[in-house]
Amino acid sequence: MSILEWFPLLNVSELVQNPRNSNTVLFLVYFLLSLLIKRPSLLAAFLLSSMLFECSLFESLSEASLYLLTFATYSYVITCKSLTCIQRMGCGTILILSLTLAYDAYFYGLGGVYGEAETVIYNNIEYLALCSHIIFISTLTPYRRIGNSIRRFVDSILLLSRNSAYFMPI
Repeated sequence: MSILEWFPLLNVSELVQNPRNSNTVLFLVYFLLSLLIKRPSLLAAFLLSSMLFECSLFESLSEASLYLLTFATYSYVITCKSLTCIQRMGCGTILILSLTLAYDAYFYGLGGVYGEAETVIYNNIEYLALCSHIIFISTLTPYRRIGNSIRRFVDSILLLSRNSAYFMPI
C-alpha cells in the first residue's frame, strides 16, 4: 500500500464514514496500549464487543441486547482494581454510550432493531462510539512515561555529542 492510500486513513471523517477502517485503527491503538500498560483486558473487551456485531453467531440477538452485552463487557473492565478514578470515568463514557444505544434501539427500533424510525443517536453512532473510545484511550495513555522516555533518548544523544569531537547530529 502506498503513502497516498494510507494518507486518507489518517483523516477522522474518513474513519467515521467507513467503520471498518475506524475499527482497524481502534484495534491497533488498543493493541499498542495493552502492550504498553500491560492490561490485556482492554484489548479483549474491545475485541469481544466488536465480534458481537460482526459474527454471524450473534445475529439472532437484537441490537439492544448486543449493546447490553457490550455494557457487560466494559463493566468488567471498569471493576479492575488498577484503574484510577479518571480512567474509570473514561470507561464510564463507553458504559453510558452502550446503555444509551441499547435504550434507543429497544424503544425506538422495531423489535430491538433500528428500522424506519432513525433517531439522532442512531444517525451519529459512529461519531459517538469513536469519541467515547478516544476519551477512554486518552485516559489510559501514560503520557508522563512516554515523555520521560523521549527525554532520556534525547539526553543520551546530547551526551554522545558533548563527549565526542567527531559526532555531528543531523
